[in-house]
Amino acid sequence: MTMNYSRFTEKNIRTAWLKKWGSEFLEGLEGLSGKEAIQSYCIAKKAEYEQEIKDRSGERLETENRINSGVGWMNSASTNMSQIRNAIKAWQDYKAEKGEMPESDTYPQTTKEGIIQQHLSLLFMNYPREFHIARQEPTKDRKNEQRSNLEPITCIDEYQATIDKLLQSTDYRELTAGLIAATGRRPSEILVTAEFKQINQFEVEFTGQIKNRGEDRASYDTYTLVESYKVLDALARLRRIPEIAELKEDTLAEVDSGKNNKMNSKVKEFFSDLLKPPMGEIELSAKNLRASYAAIAIYLFCPWEKSTNQFITEKLGHIGDGSATNYEDYQVCDKEGRPLTRGAWIARLNEEITKSTEGNIISMELRLSEAAKNTIDNIDFLPFADSVSRIDELIRLARIGKRFEEGELLKEVLIVQSEPHVKTSEPQIAESEIAESEIAVRERKVKDVSELTNTELLGSNIPYSGLEKIRRAVDAIKIYNERQTDAKFQWAINTKSLKDLTGSRTEAVQNYLNATEGRLNVYDYNLEKGYSYQHNRGKGSIKDFIKLV
Repeated sequence: MTMNYSRFTEKNIRTAWLKKWGSEFLEGLEGLSGKEAIQSYCIAKKAEYEQEIKDRSGERLETENRINSGVGWMNSASTNMSQIRNAIKAWQDYKAEKGEMPESDTYPQTTKEGIIQQHLSLLFMNYPREFHIARQEPTKDRKNEQRSNLEPITCIDEYQATIDKLLQSTDYRELTAGLIAATGRRPSEILVTAEFKQINQFEVEFTGQIKNRGEDRASYDTYTLVESYKVLDALARLRRIPEIAELKEDTLAEVDSGKNNKMNSKVKEFFSDLLKPPMGEIELSAKNLRASYAAIAIYLFCPWEKSTNQFITEKLGHIGDGSATNYEDYQVCDKEGRPLTRGAWIARLNEEITKSTEGNIISMELRLSEAAKNTIDNIDFLPFADSVSRIDELIRLARIGKRFEEGELLKEVLIVQSEPHVKTSEPQIAESEIAESEIAVRERKVKDVSELTNTELLGSNIPYSGLEKIRRAVDAIKIYNERQTDAKFQWAINTKSLKDLTGSRTEAVQNYLNATEGRLNVYDYNLEKGYSYQHNRGKGSIKDFIKLV
């Protein structure tokens, strides 16, 4: 029977391409025996691995418009090599348990637990001390320069007002940027792993830290730069956005690569007037928000009797003082640039807490039949990571069902003429006629809009015309997709595809998608079809295939 090597890479390697590379590496290692053969194989594969790292590092620097320090690939190589070594260890343990690991292919290593046998490949899939010193040297020099030239933050009120604004947004990029600024968490933590529980008005219990270096930290207390209920409510709304709910299927590295650039654009848009990048850096990024969080949290909440380094070590979840120094880029100052005293809001920690209504989980006894529990646990049917969100989704679906039962929601029918997946400059969707309005009971002016032809509608600015355009675009995409026999020619319905077809503003499209009607017509449809958030990537413009005329 052919061994499935992904069993060793899946849990130990984060990045998709590296998972595949690691599985192929282990497969090639399987048939080798003796130090000379193993060494020769590892040296060749290590060179291949490093070239891939260099290529990917260069592409990333170019995409992000960042300066090449010359050691970026080395940092990536070191991080990823640790994951490869973990996969090797998982493979060797499996082989040893089955009695299939010859002692001649291992070497003794002294550990805290005593002497253990390690596979010879671990001798060669590694980096020497000199390599780590070389890769850390530029970072050390830059860090020292930044620590000698801290950037001032002189607009705390405006900074917090910006966070408040972002936490009310319906744009996942803005919500994410606001949550990072408010809590100092990493992007992947906000998007996927973080959970918060209110402690007081500006303090939460945080669970879901990604980088813990093997330390078991199930949770710890940390501060929020705005009222904690705003953070919990915003995170709950973020996780219910369909595009974010789908991230549960991705590795954390894929989440970073797929979302960071878009989210960083919002960091620059909303914080560039309030915050300068640290010395030696060109543009603001989420990492800078984590550093500014550290400075502002010290100003608001750090007691005088505690060192600032120890405070940040605890509140950012580090296991040593060294990691905390990576975030010493800013200090809070007055308008003249003079540092302000710390602990300014310590007394406010005793304020009466404003409870979160969306993010606080109330424990209650809930008796379920086995069938009901199976439905709630079915993540394919209810695509949310936790049972609370799945129950919320069931309630939402029940409300929609009630509206159908009462005749409030009816399906619209469009007459469409199109050729399957043929790119054309001619209109593919002919004049549309509304057979019945989707919302039967509505103000008179909305009925008038529904009676407009597509041509009239696209040139109209009367009230509710924008909503009607979006509705017709949704139907047009669905009808086009039904005519395609191959899913790769179909289009997922999302913000971009609807904006392109209708010319509507991003906010208008996202308001529709986040409302009950949008979730019913779009989110459930994409879920049923199995479209991921990357489904439309590389297809060009949807207007080359679908048009409203």
